[in-house]
Amino acid sequence: MVGAVAAVLLQVFLAPHIAIGSGVPAFPVVMCIVTAIMEPRFYSCVLPFALGLAFDLVSGGPLGAMAFSLTTFSVGAAWFYERVANDTVFMAVVNLAIGLLLIEMCYGVFLLLFGYGTNPFEAFALRTLPCFLYDLVLAVVLYLVINRFFRDDTTSQPMIKQLS
Repeated sequence: MVGAVAAVLLQVFLAPHIAIGSGVPAFPVVMCIVTAIMEPRFYSCVLPFALGLAFDLVSGGPLGAMAFSLTTFSVGAAWFYERVANDTVFMAVVNLAIGLLLIEMCYGVFLLLFGYGTNPFEAFALRTLPCFLYDLVLAVVLYLVINRFFRDDTTSQPMIKQLS
């Protein structure tokens, strides 16, 4: 819960100021996908749906587009990671990359359908790809920090539940 509020506050106050070109970080997306990878067995669809709606409200995009994208693909990423995880950072990063790319592409399709005003190639090259790369860097850094400092060595499980 604290992470969700922090992600929304960072999206409102920090994200517009640290944009690189057309790439703006999506802190709620990063928070949801990292949580899905760190806690795949306890992940539900409530957190990504609520954060997706909050993202839609603060970003000015079509209402429900990020909620749908984030819920669908972060729950899918949690399901997939639970089945292929082998406790290596490589598999976590691959799953983060695939999940983030699918979320950003789905959101980009919604933007095109609801009047983004450009062709699909430009939308992918100028909006989806820069945002995906920005989110991927943030997600990998967050994953590594949580994996290093908040992992319980006795059970080899993250201690995310103990933080909230």
